[in-house]
This record gives sequence, C-alpha cells and structure tokens, in this order.
Amino acid sequence: MATAAARRKYNTPGVVNGSLAYDFKTLERQLENTGYMEPDGLTRPMEETPADVIAHAHESAKAKVRTAQHFSPAMVLGFTAVAVMLVMLIMSYVELTTISSSVVEMQSQLETLQTQQVALITKHEQAFDLSSVKEAAVAAGMSQPSDSQIYYIDLSEPDSATVYSEEKSGISEFLSMLGHGIYAAVEYFR
Repeated sequence: MATAAARRKYNTPGVVNGSLAYDFKTLERQLENTGYMEPDGLTRPMEETPADVIAHAHESAKAKVRTAQHFSPAMVLGFTAVAVMLVMLIMSYVELTTISSSVVEMQSQLETLQTQQVALITKHEQAFDLSSVKEAAVAAGMSQPSDSQIYYIDLSEPDSATVYSEEKSGISEFLSMLGHGIYAAVEYFR
C-alpha cells in the first residue's frame, strides 16, 4: 500500500521530483554507449556534402557485401546423408509400386487359375463317373467277363529269371566289352 501512495505522489502533474538542473554529461554518455549522438533541439543539423553522400553510399555498399562462409564437414556430411536417404526413400517407393503391381497381376492370375481348376475338376469327375463309364462300355459293345474268363495268378513263389544269350567269340566279344567300358566311364564322369 505504501508503494501505491508513493506512485501517486511521483505521478502528480506539476510536481517536480528530483533536480531541475541540466545534466551536461547526458550527450557524452549517449555518445559513449551507442556511438551516435542524437541532435538536441539547440543545435542545427549539419547539411550533407556530396562527399558525405558518396561516403555513405560506399559504406552501405560495403555493408551489403557478405563475407565468404565456410562449410563445416559435419554440415556437408549431414546434407549428404539426407540426400542419400531421400534417394533411398524414392527408390523404395518405386520398388513398393512395382511389387504391388505384380501382386495385383498375380491375384488376377490366381483367380483365372481357380476358375480353370473348378472347370477341370468338373471334367475329371464327369470322366470317371462310374455310370458314364458303364454307359460308354455298353455302347462300345463291352460286357462283364464271365467266371470262365477270369484267371488267378499265384505270386507266392520268389522272383526268378533266366537270360538266354548267344555267346560271342573273338573280336565281337572284345568290341562289346570295350563299348561297355567306354559307356561306364562316360556315365561315371557325367
């Protein structure tokens, strides 16, 4: 509350707070702090000469010239890495598009093959339908065999075979053995 009363006291118009003496050091402090001294109302501003205009133009031209910037290797490496990743991303999108188009093509082929499978299964079932086989056999003049036409073979005996061949003599036997040897060598190295 005391601060509110103090504010009212200092903000009252017509009341002087502090000294009314002119501070001569104000302009000097301003010149030291900013490097530029604002003109006060007492002095007349100086007119610029043509030489001053040219000097200001040169100073502004010098200010516009940028110094050469040095690129750090980390920055160049970072931009290179970003460029490589961008190219890889584009290539992966191209590959994804290629794969998705091939998947669509394969799905259409699969649908075609499934319809063909259904048609072939239907044909297969019709071909091996016993009633249609019996009708085709009767139409061809076939009939069931009678009991006198059926023979049973006994396969309980072990397998045996006898090979009869003419004996070769002389040159024909030698040529035959040589041919078998060459054939066996060729088969071995195949």
